[in-house]
Amino acid sequence: MTGAAPLLEARDLSVTFATPRGQVHALDGVELSVHRGETVGLVGESGSGKSTLALTLLRAIEPTGGEILFDGQAIGHLGSRALKPVRRRLQMVFQDPYASLDPRMKVGRIVAEPLRAHAYGDRARIAARVAELLEQVGLPADAAGRYPAQFSGGQRQRIAIARAIALEPDMVVADEPVSALDVSIQAQIVNLLQDIQDRLGIAYLVIAHDLPLVHQIADRIVVLYLGRVVEEGPAEQVVARPLHPYTAGLLAATPTVDTAGRPRLMLKGDPPSPINRPDGCPFHPRCPIARDRCRSERPALVAPDAGAARRVACHFPGEVPPPLAAGA
Repeated sequence: MTGAAPLLEARDLSVTFATPRGQVHALDGVELSVHRGETVGLVGESGSGKSTLALTLLRAIEPTGGEILFDGQAIGHLGSRALKPVRRRLQMVFQDPYASLDPRMKVGRIVAEPLRAHAYGDRARIAARVAELLEQVGLPADAAGRYPAQFSGGQRQRIAIARAIALEPDMVVADEPVSALDVSIQAQIVNLLQDIQDRLGIAYLVIAHDLPLVHQIADRIVVLYLGRVVEEGPAEQVVARPLHPYTAGLLAATPTVDTAGRPRLMLKGDPPSPINRPDGCPFHPRCPIARDRCRSERPALVAPDAGAARRVACHFPGEVPPPLAAGA
């Protein structure tokens, strides 16, 4: 994918909400790209801005500043009519399969919604496509005549996935697609998403707080903290050698990630308020390697070495706190 133009790109993207207490900076200068056929994992704690970013990329939330480009076209300020062909190519799977499906509609009608909205064909053609989609996601044909309440959580997420891929989009944004499901079902949904990608070449932006999940399916990982990207790079490299202390802390908090031979850097405290953000590096109040420079100067998101495939927003990338390095 080197040298190819991104399918989806965010440039200096910002979202600010006005509240009685002040301005909430939900996103602050986010830089993000997803290429055709690629899976990018977006990780961070609750409140980091992951879901806000997803909804902004799909224009469900209006950006305050910056640009959103899809296949080279700026879409950040398009009207609903101009956005319609983009929506056909850019779909979403939501976190909660219990809330994302209308309980009053039968499954066949739910899956057919995007087909009807984009004039896919007559009733017979749409019915045939719905049957094909249900088979692709592992549901029986008679599912079309039943209501969402008659299905389990995993089956409902399969319905949501069928709806998202109905028009064979170029990209799907999946916001915590398995977090509401039992652990035994999560792997099945992940495998289904990968099978669909292999068959259709769809690009994914997968949003999660679960680093093992992201490591399993993503080509690249982007780490978000307080509305800012603090690290990004190839998934294997980010997990094997995190360059930002926040990424190292996320990994240390995940017992199923192999951190053998690496000091465990545990996160302490809660993220600062997005209304009263600290000066300098936003992570410095929780960072075990913070120095005076971190408290006064905001680090840029840059490659730590010339030609590196990674970027990190840290003045001292890759450093380990001395007490941890000493085995304390």
